[in-house]
Amino acid sequence: MARALSQQVYEYAVILEPPYPPGWSISPHRHTQHEVGLVRMGECTIRVGEQLFRFRSGDVFFFPRGVPHGFTADASSGVAFVVVQFLELERDLLRQLRNAPPIGRFSLFELEVSLFLDICHKLQREIAGGLPFASIQCKALLSELLVLLLRSASRNIGPYVSPHQGRVVEKALQIIHSRYQDDIRIQDLAHEVGLSPQHFRELFKRYVGVSPKKYLVTLRLQRSKCMLLHSEYSVTDVALRLGFGSVQQFSKAFRKLTGLSPIEWRKAHAFEESGSFLSSSV
Repeated sequence: MARALSQQVYEYAVILEPPYPPGWSISPHRHTQHEVGLVRMGECTIRVGEQLFRFRSGDVFFFPRGVPHGFTADASSGVAFVVVQFLELERDLLRQLRNAPPIGRFSLFELEVSLFLDICHKLQREIAGGLPFASIQCKALLSELLVLLLRSASRNIGPYVSPHQGRVVEKALQIIHSRYQDDIRIQDLAHEVGLSPQHFRELFKRYVGVSPKKYLVTLRLQRSKCMLLHSEYSVTDVALRLGFGSVQQFSKAFRKLTGLSPIEWRKAHAFEESGSFLSSSV
């Protein structure tokens, strides 16, 4: 079983292409694997059948296996890629990734490019490292990479978010994740990242998809589920430790999310040492 899992690692490949000089061309060819590639620097024209696609630094292409493609590097700058190849892909994901049939194309912000490269480096380490359960991790990393692309495409449907604005919201997200148990006020968070409260709310929702308040409350409620599994925490403890103003506020938000009160959820999901369900008062 372990050997079979290790063999699955070699279904993935990360290829850091050397820079192609200006004007360099590769004639149309096809692969037995699916291929995702980031243009790290420069520009190129990719030919797929009779169609021509222009790709610049920060753009990502997706070639389904078996689709012939060739490219010509920009005449002035040349081009460099980092490519991920893989065998398996669910039919629904294939459909969504082919957003410019018969291929896919995506544009990443500077921050997203860094995330893309970081995932590639992690994937490369898993392939080369021979670590236990590497195939599971490779699959997880590939999923993370594809989600990054699909979210970038979804983002581009709405109002534009600049790379600088993306970094501002990412900073706010880091603050929220590190201090979600504190009494965080959205206006204070906005000032901390250098924006007015109204502009911050609009930008955050545009980038993340929900308001900063809803994001913070949802994060706290997810954490509360873990705490409710431990009998040493009363519902009051959970509410106050997670920054809710009162037990009533916590219970109302929890019921809205789960359809159950905190006590009902605890009884349904937690066990005592004896194996019976927990029962706890506020």
